[in-house]
Amino acid sequence: MNKHTAFISALVVTTGIALAATAMPASAVTFGFNNIAGGDTVGDAYNSKFSFDVIDQGNNNVLFKFANNSLSVLKEDPTIKQIAFSVDSTVSNLLSGMTFNSSFNTSINGVNFVSDANNLPQSNNIVGWNKNTNLGAGLVTGQGGGNENGVQRGEVLGIKFTGNYNNVLTAIANGKLKVGIHAGSLANGASDSYVNTTSYVTSAPPQAVPEPATIFGLMAFGMGGLLTRKNGKNAKKEVLPVKVTA
Repeated sequence: MNKHTAFISALVVTTGIALAATAMPASAVTFGFNNIAGGDTVGDAYNSKFSFDVIDQGNNNVLFKFANNSLSVLKEDPTIKQIAFSVDSTVSNLLSGMTFNSSFNTSINGVNFVSDANNLPQSNNIVGWNKNTNLGAGLVTGQGGGNENGVQRGEVLGIKFTGNYNNVLTAIANGKLKVGIHAGSLANGASDSYVNTTSYVTSAPPQAVPEPATIFGLMAFGMGGLLTRKNGKNAKKEVLPVKVTA
């Protein structure tokens, strides 16, 4: 291998190292649900069983991943059957292009939701809820009805939007965006609704993008390592003089 080829190969390798070092995981935060003040109380003990992640998928794609973390209890099957979004009328272009992300819809029997603009039960008790948002999802009722296609224990549902991740988080924090769910098959067959918390737990904290100087520094470090290794190999090839005595 000539010197030019060796240099180009080394440059490619070190550039790859630098780019890999700057790769960032998707940012994600987790929200919980509160009971609705002034609403039904029959399901108040279940609000902590449900949560949702807001995940930045890049290129103005935001994923909402709803999870059912309830435990198996006799004669109970807490199931998320409806999800609704409320966007304040003063906010525009926050969420659009709703689709269902099948890679997050995991179930033995299949989590199956479709677009559903019906208003969330008890939402009249949620301060600031905009019933005209017309944005939400509901389960597809199976042949046997009930919970078959809902988000049951241990299952998740992914709903993706076009939207700016940071704007979405800000809107949730200041109450301009609200997320509600309706769950059924609680104790004694009851159902109840819940609304999101405005605080969150960071599940995959965003990482700062390195400055260009940092990237070049990583490349230089990699090049230095390769050159040191080459020099080490050359040193091993040196022939030491041996003095022979009669």
